[in-house]
Amino acid sequence: MNFLKSIIQKIVGFFQSGKAAAALNQAVELVPKALPIVQTIAALTPNKTIQEVQTAFQKYAVPFSQEWNATPAANRGYLLLQLASRIVPPIHIPGSQ
Repeated sequence: MNFLKSIIQKIVGFFQSGKAAAALNQAVELVPKALPIVQTIAALTPNKTIQEVQTAFQKYAVPFSQEWNATPAANRGYLLLQLASRIVPPIHIPGSQ
């Protein structure tokens, strides 16, 4: 019971500290930068075939490992997430390095 109480107190503290508002502001700042990139990747990879995924990586000049050719179709979205994460301009997160 103390464990659950501790988690609830941390969640409440997060929202009361202003950290939630800061996180929301960071997300608002990131969306306009990320949206065009995500839309382009989605347009390039409608079926998420390996060939489409490779094309998306090539478009952004991000190296594509040949090991990824064996990625099951259900997991190829993770490759696209990795791609987007590498090309979306970073934002500064206070308290991070």
